[in-house]
Amino acid sequence: MIDFGAFLDSYYAYDFNRPEVERAYTTQSVKHDKPAINLAHIEMKIQTERMRSRIALQAGDSVERNAMLEPGSSKYIQESYLGVKLGEKTWIDAGIFLGNIGAESWISKENWTYTRSLISDYTPYYSAGVRVDHQINQKQSVQLQILNGWQNISDNNDSKAIAMQFKHQFNEDLKLIYNNYFGDEGVVSTKLRFRTYHNFIIQWTTSEKWQHIYSFDIGEQSQQNNHGVDPWFGTALTIRRILNIDQSLALRVEYYNDRHQANVITETANGFQVSGASLNFDQKILLNTLWRTELRGLYSKNKIYPQDASSKNRLDGFIVTSLSAWF
Repeated sequence: MIDFGAFLDSYYAYDFNRPEVERAYTTQSVKHDKPAINLAHIEMKIQTERMRSRIALQAGDSVERNAMLEPGSSKYIQESYLGVKLGEKTWIDAGIFLGNIGAESWISKENWTYTRSLISDYTPYYSAGVRVDHQINQKQSVQLQILNGWQNISDNNDSKAIAMQFKHQFNEDLKLIYNNYFGDEGVVSTKLRFRTYHNFIIQWTTSEKWQHIYSFDIGEQSQQNNHGVDPWFGTALTIRRILNIDQSLALRVEYYNDRHQANVITETANGFQVSGASLNFDQKILLNTLWRTELRGLYSKNKIYPQDASSKNRLDGFIVTSLSAWF
């Protein structure tokens, strides 16, 4: 069976700091006071009993910001993989596929809030390589990956990375997901900067109206000039309230600490140490149309957020509204 589809996510964001060009330290809703396209893609899916594939091409502000280091036109490939079923419980896929680390998707309509948490924004939204999915039993599954690197389509060194995902469904209301990553991230002379990353997700539903997602991430990367490692960590809690069949609210609180600037470069004394909160309202207009509005505030230990044309602020507050549609 072959299916074709498309997705369009438009937005308008107003940042109270009024940055001159674009909002900093994010891949989402980067334009200030200017209607724009966050993400648009077209896709083709193929699914048979023994074979599966998805090819999707994309464009938009989030693509330009997130994949700015990819050479040529490869950043416009959202996914391009081919999978074959091995036995009854195992699939193997090869190509480019969306990343599995984190509780939030690259596709905004699949998330409870319009913007992504800090930990999602600073983990890979896509990967390139080979992955093997195996369904252990009705409650457990595992995925193993061999990758070019940390969000790399075009490999930037001679090493490969390995990663894993494990899912355990305790019951219909409680799920645990664990993701990890091990790989070299950059070469200085003959020195490799080995990176490890662990992502823990708990999803639970307490009633028909209340849903929760909690994430905790921790990473380490080898230092450039000695034998030590630089750690960082982040956490986020999102609570969703279903109001009715067409409306919902979501509240997210979060914290990110990368004081050594191993993953996020700020060139400040305290690195990237940021806490934040956001409130999101969703209104479904049609079965395939969604209007979303989110108010978000972020507070940094140092002044890192652009304010006006020449200064910076510890606080970044903004409101964003989005209209998305798909078929």
